[in-house]
Amino acid sequence: MLQPFELFEPKYIKQLIRLRKMYLVSQSYPSHKDHFEEEQKTGILLSDYDDAGLAGVHLAAVKEDTHASIIHLANEKHLAKLTEMLSPLSRYTLYWAVVKDQQALKKRVDVNYKDQIRRYISKNTIWRIAGSETFRPQLQVIFGILFVTLKHGAQQIRIKFEDLEKA
Repeated sequence: MLQPFELFEPKYIKQLIRLRKMYLVSQSYPSHKDHFEEEQKTGILLSDYDDAGLAGVHLAAVKEDTHASIIHLANEKHLAKLTEMLSPLSRYTLYWAVVKDQQALKKRVDVNYKDQIRRYISKNTIWRIAGSETFRPQLQVIFGILFVTLKHGAQQIRIKFEDLEKA
């Protein structure tokens, strides 16, 4: 399973405050699992916002998630909880919804997922694809979820990356 996001480190807190990105939306992140770890930690994905309203929209989109919340970095209690969650003894592994190297990720998807893309298209669309035709998927993160956008002629589809991996 592809895990494109950065591990969230304590040093990022000061950077986010400096950039006035004071709101973090947390949500479950099952794609983090390390099958070599003896003790499996709970994966949490953090998305940053400079606007409380946008953070609220994201929270509303993931409201059914048991780990969904808004962490306000100016709130001492929230900051203390975040620091506790970052501790090595914590039962959580935190990720930041930031892709460090977009080009490397895109190349990885282009090379390693071309068969899944073709399978997904043949199962889920009516597109007629020539054997020599190649796709240039566009990647986008929306509310902490990685999406792939595929275009064929004038048509376009956006699918969750996890659905593509299952194809």
